Amino acid sequence: MSRPTKPSDPAYKLLLDEHTSTPIFDRVDCYICRDPEFAQMGLPLCYKCSKCEGHVPADDTVCSDCGAEQIHDGPPEGR
Repeated sequence: MSRPTKPSDPAYKLLLDEHTSTPIFDRVDCYICRDPEFAQMGLPLCYKCSKCEGHVPADDTVCSDCGAEQIHDGPPEGR
């Protein structure tokens, strides 16, 4: 479960600038997809699997749908 970031958190300053990541994949039951602070902080967001186009969580390299390991160094370009 995500919680709002507090001003005492060192990452809080990332919420104050105008940068946001652009979601390219969204899943209703994913805590990262549901937490707007991930995008506000410019953190990598979830992306489509290169094999089945299913959901790959931003904090993992394995597709939630087909189990395929992603073979790149991070989320696709355009984030």
